[in-house]
Amino acid sequence: MMRAFRLYAAQSRAAIRTSFSDRGNFAIQVGGMIVNDIFFLTLWVLFFAGFRSIGGWTLSDMALLFGLTMSVVGISGVFFGGYRDMAATLLRGELDALLTQPKGLIPRLLARESIATAWGDLAGAVFVLGVFAKLEWTDLPALLLAIAAGTTVYVSASISFASLAFWAAGARTFARDLTDFMLLFSSYPGSIYQGAVKTIAFTILPAGFVVLAPMGMVRNPGVQTLALVLFGAVVYGAIAVGLFHLGVARYRRGASPSM
Repeated sequence: MMRAFRLYAAQSRAAIRTSFSDRGNFAIQVGGMIVNDIFFLTLWVLFFAGFRSIGGWTLSDMALLFGLTMSVVGISGVFFGGYRDMAATLLRGELDALLTQPKGLIPRLLARESIATAWGDLAGAVFVLGVFAKLEWTDLPALLLAIAAGTTVYVSASISFASLAFWAAGARTFARDLTDFMLLFSSYPGSIYQGAVKTIAFTILPAGFVVLAPMGMVRNPGVQTLALVLFGAVVYGAIAVGLFHLGVARYRRGASPSM
C-alpha cells in the first residue's frame, strides 16, 4: 500500500510540475477558469437579488453548492487529472506498459496528468466559500470531509464511466459526456430534482453524493447526514475499483476493443 502511494505521489508531483512548465499558458488557463467561475457566480448573485429564495435555497446555499463543486473538480483535476481522459488511455492500449509494472493501476492512471485549469477552480472555491457561503470556523471539519467524500464519488464515478472502454470502442466520448452531465447535475439546487430525475442524480449520475449530500452534512451535521455521505463514498469507490478490475481481467484475455 505504501509503495503504491509513493509511486502515485512521485508521478503526481511530476504531472503537476509539467502543468507548470509553460508559465504563460498556465496563467492563461487558470485566469480563464477564474473568469468563467466569476461569471457563473455573478449570474446566481443577480438571480437571488431578484428572488431571495427559490425552493428554500438562498444565495448562501447556492454559494456552498458552487464552492463544493469547484473544490471537488479542482482537487480532482490537480491531483487525479488522469480521470478526465482515462477511457482514451485505455483504448490506446497504454495499459499494456502499466501491467508490467508494480501494482496500483488506478492511482498511476489518475496521476498521469494534472489539469492546469483546476487551479482556477480551487482559487474560486476558496473565494466563494469564504465570502458567500456563510460558514463558520466550526464548519471547517465537516466542510473538509464533505470535499473529500465528494471528490471520492466524483473520481470514482468517472473511473466507472471510463471503464466502459473495456467493453465498447466508443466509450471515450460517452465517458466524458457522462462525467460532464454529472458535473452539470451538481451545479444546480437540489430542490429542482424530483421523481426519476432525482433518482438519476443519486445513482447513475451521482451528483447527489458529489455535492448535495455533502452539503446537507455541512449545513446539518449529524449521524444520519454523515452516514449518507460516507455510504456514497464507499459504495461508489467500491463500484469503480470492481468495474475497473473486471475490465482489466477482460483486457488480459485480449478481448478489449481498440480505437
